[in-house]
Formats: sequence, C-alpha cells, structure tokens
Amino acid sequence: MQVVTAPKVHPVIVVGSGASGGMAAWNLTRQGVDVLLLDAGDKFDRSTFWTHVTAYEARERQARGERAPNFFLDTKEQPYLTPQERPFQLIRVWGHGGKTNVWGRVSLRYSEMDFRAGERDGWDIPWPIHYSDLAPYYDQVDQLIGVCGGDDDSEVLPGSKFFLPPPAMRCAEVAMTRAGQRIGIPFVRIRRANMTKPVRGFPACHYCGQCGRGCDTASFFCSADHLLPDALKTGKLEIRSNAVVARVLVDDKGQAKGVQYFNRTTGQEQQVLGKIVVMGASCVDTTRILLNSTSSAHPNGIGNGSDVIGRYLCEQVRIHARGFMPSLYGKEATDDKGIGGGHIYMPRFNHREGRTRDYLRGFGMQFWGTGTNPDGAGHFAAGVPGFGSSFKDDVRKRYPAWVELHPFGEVLTYADNRITVDKAKTDKYGVPLIHIDFRIRENERKMVEHMADTIEEIAKASGIELWKYKRGDLDNNGSAIHEHGTCRMGDDPKKSALNKFNQMHEVKNLFVVDGSSFTTASEKNPTITILAVAWRATDYLVQEMKRGNV
Repeated sequence: MQVVTAPKVHPVIVVGSGASGGMAAWNLTRQGVDVLLLDAGDKFDRSTFWTHVTAYEARERQARGERAPNFFLDTKEQPYLTPQERPFQLIRVWGHGGKTNVWGRVSLRYSEMDFRAGERDGWDIPWPIHYSDLAPYYDQVDQLIGVCGGDDDSEVLPGSKFFLPPPAMRCAEVAMTRAGQRIGIPFVRIRRANMTKPVRGFPACHYCGQCGRGCDTASFFCSADHLLPDALKTGKLEIRSNAVVARVLVDDKGQAKGVQYFNRTTGQEQQVLGKIVVMGASCVDTTRILLNSTSSAHPNGIGNGSDVIGRYLCEQVRIHARGFMPSLYGKEATDDKGIGGGHIYMPRFNHREGRTRDYLRGFGMQFWGTGTNPDGAGHFAAGVPGFGSSFKDDVRKRYPAWVELHPFGEVLTYADNRITVDKAKTDKYGVPLIHIDFRIRENERKMVEHMADTIEEIAKASGIELWKYKRGDLDNNGSAIHEHGTCRMGDDPKKSALNKFNQMHEVKNLFVVDGSSFTTASEKNPTITILAVAWRATDYLVQEMKRGNV
C-alpha cells in the first residue's frame, strides 16, 4: 500500500524580497509566523561588487573578460510590451533585495497633503489612510534602516526626530540654498537611507559615491542585508530562489490557496500551498501575476471584479538641466562624491500662498551629480572646445563648477494608463506578457512648464549657466522607476482593490504591500512609504491571524 503525503501548507507565502516583500517577511517572522518567501532571482554576492573599481581598473578587468555584477533584468529573458508610439522604460531587478540593491535611497515621507489630495482637489479618490496612520511606522523605519537628514519639518515634507546627521553640503548646493532663500523657494537637507553613523552593527557610509554599483559594506539600506538575514535567524523563514511566480492559485471558494511558479534555471513548473499570500513583487510584476491569476471565480484576474487592477498606473514626469556655476570656476577640486547623490532637496512649494498654477498637484527637485564628480565631467568634457593642454585646463577649470537639477512631478491617476496581459504573447514559461500603456496629459505638460520656469529661476538667482539645456525636454516615461497605483487601496470596493490594510476586498487572505497598492504617486520617492505600508499591513495581518479571521 502506497502512503500519499499531503502537500505542506505554509502559513504565509510572500512573493518578492525587495522593500515590500523583505519587510513583510521580516515583520511576520519576528512575530512568530512561518514564511515561505519566493524570489525570482538569487542572492547577490557583495564581495563581487565593483563598488570601488576605478574607470581604468574596469577597462582592464573587462579586457580580461571579467564583468561587473548585472543587477538588472535583461528584456531578452523577460520581455514586456508597449504601444510602439508610447515606449515605457521598465527597470526590474530579480534577486534577493530587488531594486534596494541599487536604489537611489531618497527617503521622503508622504504628507497629509498627499494622502488627502483627492479630497482637496477633487481628482479621483483619496487614500483610505492618513499621515497619522503611517507616522509611527515612518519613525520605526527611520530607526531600522538609518535615514539621514536635517531637522526641518513642513506641511508637504514631514520631518523626523530619528534622522542621522546629514552629509555636508557641496559648494554649489550652499549657493543654491542661499539663492532659494532669497527668492522664496525652499531647500532642505536630503533625507536618504545612507548610514552616516553606524547602525545596528553596520558601518557608516564611507562616502565613495558609487551606490549605484551596490554597497559592498552594506552601509545603505538593502533588504537582502538588513531584513532577510534577521528573518532567517528566527528560524521562521524559508527562501526559495529563482522562483518566477506566474499565478496565485485559488480554492473552490475563490480564496487564495497557494502560488504557481517556474524554476528560472530549469523552467520546471511547481506549486506551493499557503493559507495566506502576500504580494510584494513590485508594482508591475505583482500586477502581471494578479491579472494572470484567472479562474472561474475570478475571470478578470484574482480580486479584480471591480476592473481596477492594472488601471491607474501612475508614475512621475521628469526633466533635467545641467550647467556651470562660474563663481566656482578654477576652485580646488574636492572630493564631492558624498553619499552618491544630491545632499539637498527642493520640496514642493507651488501650493503656498502667492503661488499660482493652472494644474493639479506638484513637483520637487533633486540635485544629484552636482560638484566635483567624475560623472559630471563625463557630461561636459567632450563638448568643451579646444585641444591639448588648453583643453585640459578648461575642463579642470569647469570641473568643480558642475551643477545638476532634476525635478520630479506627480502624474495624475488615469484609468487608461494601464497594465494588461497579452494572452497571445508569452514568455519562455508560457505565461502571458505584460503590456504597459502609459502617457502624460495636459495637466502634466502644464506642470512641466512650471518645472522649467523653476529651473530657470533657480539658475538666475544662483548664477548658473545652463549647458545644452532644452526647455521642457522630457525624460522617458518610466525612467523615475516609481510605478504605483495598479492595485490601489481605497474605501470603496468598486473603485479600489484593497482596503486600508492592503487586504483584498474580494479575497480576504491575499495582501498586496508594494507600490501597486498606492492610491497616488505624489512627487516623492516611494520606498520609505512602501516600507512603512508593508510594516503596517503585516502588523494587521498578524492580528487577524491571531483572531482567526484569515
């Protein structure tokens, strides 16, 4: 007689290990919940990062056939579709920690103004939560991941008493901040998840400025370094790598019962069962999985009876300006690399009294690349006229004077800015591909005009000569890498997919905790809010599990 063993049913399955999935796994396991975490990639080895490899060393290594770690998913392995006339730049990282391996680390809290925007201006729905709901979680995240910043606090950008010391401003940043004070445009110290002091045994940032290559000392927050190891130490976490999730499985009542995935290496299909599923695969991949999870109970995708999943894709619109501050010509070239980006930030200001606008919402501005920076020289040196020693002298003279201005503006929620899946076109596992259809409208075009006005106003006030500047020249759609909204929270199940705790209205044992759950995009970088939202949602999930409600 053959004894058939019943398949294991995991208490919770978490999909994804970046900011959202990593936070979910960390918070659940520390509260005693057993978690199976599925990640589409493997662990990146910090000892192999080229963080401190110089340009000439990189050329030599490449000549020997060596290659730096490739964090980004190749579209040849996993294609995606867009209308030919509306391309979208989708950046994905499959591997433990996801995009937190190489993220920009800008950590800006959303404000009550962001959460209530729909109420205030009448465009679409507001968030179902308030700033007060997230404030204690923001405080906890600041302490957990080590966010540095100044002591400023405003109605548009809440502060924190837990910030680590900010890095010193560069010369051009000091000049722009002073100019901003004269013309009524605020500048603050950047908030960024770089540890300017040791945090929980991790060393302080050493200001190499090469964060985009991965941090080989784990001195900025990465889920793979700062969440997953602690979760593993509890003995409650199992990580299954190279598990490319395709669908959420459902039982005969239409509730989630597990996950179907494919082994990235072998292509073999596997299924795992779970009492609860938590999606944290990032906005676009989570949406793809949900839309592909069709059944007789959910013919339009799991939890999508309202037809909102995939709709309301909101990102941010960007333009860029670069130039020189002639007052700094010929200054000594100092080491300005710092924490790998701007040390100041311009919060949104267009809502303030005396400011008029003909569009909704607003924008902020970042200043990465400013100062004595090898990347800056790469932008301008080839365009400097001359030859020989005079050319070199001119490049050296300009080197400390380089300035960059990068505004980010909120794109409104539009129902036809949408992610769908194309059943006629599939990946190598036979899973329908995503199709992204995204465009900006008149509201954003008017905002871009104000962005350009502000760039020019700051440039004039601080004495910046703009270099090869094209007014209103838009960056690629998707380039901000801040996708939101396609599985949004809301009080009305007809207009949203999730409740205020990130639980599906229609599928009570399915939670979505990444950027797809956001109701709006704001003008701010989202990761600190993703971490806070995921922490809050999984606190609620633990309570509901204890009560027997899920």
